[in-house]
Amino acid sequence: MTIGDTFGDTIAEPVRFQDEGWWRSTTFLDDLAAAARDRGDHPALIAHDEAGNATALSYTELAGTVERFASALRELGVGRGDVVACYLPNLWLLAPLYLACHRVGAVSSPIFPVVGSRELGHVLEVTSAKICVTVDKYGEHDCAALLAEAAPETLVHRVVVGDAVATGALDFDQFFVRTPWEERTPVPEADRLGPDEPAQLLHTSGTTGKMKLVVHSQNTLYAAVRAVSEPHRLTPDDVISLPGIGTAMAGLTYGLYLPLFLGATGVVQKQTNDMDLLRDLIEAHRVSWLYTPPIFLVNLLASQRKEARDTSSLKQIVTGSAPVHPQLSADVREVFDVELHALWGMTENGAVTVTRPDDPPGWAAHSDGSPTPWMDVRIDAEPGEEAGRLLVRGASQCLGYLGQREVYDSCVDADGWFDTGDLARPDGRGGIRIVGRRADIITRPDGMQVSTLEVESLLQRHPGITEVVLVGYPHPEIPGGSKVCAVVVPVFPVLSLAELHAYLASEGVAKAFWPDRVQFVGMLPKNSLGKVLRRPLRERLELAAAPRP
Repeated sequence: MTIGDTFGDTIAEPVRFQDEGWWRSTTFLDDLAAAARDRGDHPALIAHDEAGNATALSYTELAGTVERFASALRELGVGRGDVVACYLPNLWLLAPLYLACHRVGAVSSPIFPVVGSRELGHVLEVTSAKICVTVDKYGEHDCAALLAEAAPETLVHRVVVGDAVATGALDFDQFFVRTPWEERTPVPEADRLGPDEPAQLLHTSGTTGKMKLVVHSQNTLYAAVRAVSEPHRLTPDDVISLPGIGTAMAGLTYGLYLPLFLGATGVVQKQTNDMDLLRDLIEAHRVSWLYTPPIFLVNLLASQRKEARDTSSLKQIVTGSAPVHPQLSADVREVFDVELHALWGMTENGAVTVTRPDDPPGWAAHSDGSPTPWMDVRIDAEPGEEAGRLLVRGASQCLGYLGQREVYDSCVDADGWFDTGDLARPDGRGGIRIVGRRADIITRPDGMQVSTLEVESLLQRHPGITEVVLVGYPHPEIPGGSKVCAVVVPVFPVLSLAELHAYLASEGVAKAFWPDRVQFVGMLPKNSLGKVLRRPLRERLELAAAPRP
């Protein structure tokens, strides 16, 4: 399969983006070449495994690794427009693998390493991926076995980091790392992806009940990278860290492409939830810019309070995926002596709004930031209402959804405005404050999105369930974060939460999408057309979760 240029006409104003300097004629490979030429010995990437062992690559070494990986891909038959799936945690090889795909003209398809066989199989089938690279195990996930189980006939090669023999896969270390393919199979310069060609297929939970594959070019990702590099005044001397998964939008954009664009240093860790390790990395590598979801930030604060490390190198801490609570902002200022910044964005467009160093102190607790010059933001509110639908358009907006053109078109009007599905109000200073999320997507504090329709459709088939809806409710420990409740009209005797989990596991659904609790009701509230009313259910759960006086 080749992706081709089927998404170019979904971009509203490509000429304007070029003329205004919001897009460019060069690519991230050009950034790599410049850094290798001008500061080849400077550390480009430092990656830590779960034991704290580090793999470091200078810009010269990164450039050489990209060429070797690109030649290895070509040796396996990967060419322009082919898809390479990356079912991987944060390993040192992730960044050079993405860049190697750019080098041979292939499209990379990052996949969360915690998804189950069902989601994995769906992505591999929809993308017609030629190759999938994974690890043997990641925590309790037997990724190699899940890949062997889920692989469709269109997948030509399974490549495993670690024990490849157990599942009959190709050994990544032996084939990609140790073999000097660049000496045997050089890749022509003409094969490189251009800046406007499809480059990444990022998956996200879908409002239609199906996972969506969001198509980005290097130019849309370039605009997303600039959304934080410019307002936060980052330079090649910065050290950037992000514990989030490098196969998600934030981890990919700010953990991998942002340091490359700047010629700076990126620090990543395999165990993304290990805040003790993150604290050690901040001290050891003098991290200056940190992005972390709220749940990790709360745990990082607790870790630092328990046993302090030297974090004086930090200049800025940034968070997203949930509104910032005033106490969280105050805690960051107290413990780390820096301002907490907020950003808002989606897989479809990266960061769109950000708070800035010249905003008032504590502003992140009141605002999700103002838009970058290359992104337009509009709040479509009803007369007399302050809050309304949040619409965006601009240079970091994705090219479309792979295989779901009609779904993407339904979200974009004739003037190019993309309906985000979120609700926002003005913040009083030219920015926005998110006040509500789409009804059928629940965002956990770590940024993982739960598609209610997808999980509901599976649970609905269980013989012990008459009707079911998933509803988000406040996380008891993370202000602004949500947990997931399954509201069930049961067939008696009722099912336990453990039985629901076992059923979802048997269907290949990853734990991240399982409900955290179950609530049984005699009937679901509905309107006159028979549509379930989620709001009263949500309000009831919010009341139950509220602290007692």
